[in-house]
Amino acid sequence: MWPFGGVNVMANPADVLWRVNNEYRGRLSQVMMYLNLLEQLVLMQEGDEQLRTLAALRYVLEELEALNEEHRVWRHQYFYESVDTKRMVQSEAAVHHALARFSRMRAQHEQRLADIQALLVHVQRPDPQITQVPNGDLWAMAEYAIDHLNGFGEYMQQLTRV
Repeated sequence: MWPFGGVNVMANPADVLWRVNNEYRGRLSQVMMYLNLLEQLVLMQEGDEQLRTLAALRYVLEELEALNEEHRVWRHQYFYESVDTKRMVQSEAAVHHALARFSRMRAQHEQRLADIQALLVHVQRPDPQITQVPNGDLWAMAEYAIDHLNGFGEYMQQLTRV
């Protein structure tokens, strides 16, 4: 057992590290994919309100790109033994260090993600007929994906629950 975010981890710390990295990367990628698709749909529309929506989407995408870049830097500095081999760190100390650095990075991301959510609440969403895709409403899917990413702390707690 070892301390991680105020709780003891019963799971294998290397497994926790692997899961945390992959899950966070997947959630972040999903949000970015949805917002990129929304941007394309909004680009096809005309009007002043659509321009404001497009500007907000582009700002959010820039912020998400910055978070993605910070996560990439974390992987290269702490998750991988070597950027060339991209093999995950193996020593107990390196795994614990990587998890601690991830927790700090994630804590910094939380406020930025909350700001993104708050911004999108105030954006005039496009006509739902425009954002309708075969799987549902892309706007709603993007909102859910952002919420899912912002709730990553709960996922970490589940992994580390005693």
